[in-house]
Amino acid sequence: AADAPVRVLLTASEEARLARRAKENLGAADQAAIAATRDEVLRRDRDDSTVINFTVAEDGVTTIDSSALGIDEVVAAVIALIPEGYRD
Repeated sequence: AADAPVRVLLTASEEARLARRAKENLGAADQAAIAATRDEVLRRDRDDSTVINFTVAEDGVTTIDSSALGIDEVVAAVIALIPEGYRD
């Protein structure tokens, strides 16, 4: 929501997203697995881009690039943005 205390655009490089999807779908992130998931990921990006510009944050939205972050690091980065009064 536009009036949320914290708004985040979570991004990752194409390489990171391909590796993550290959690992999720095929259990491996080697070159063959990445190649097998490339069309799916790129098609989804292309389809999404016709609906909304999902790679550019609006005013008041913080961008976090998760390309080199693990899930715990992403969670910590988001929590760090939350004002103290909203953390309970």
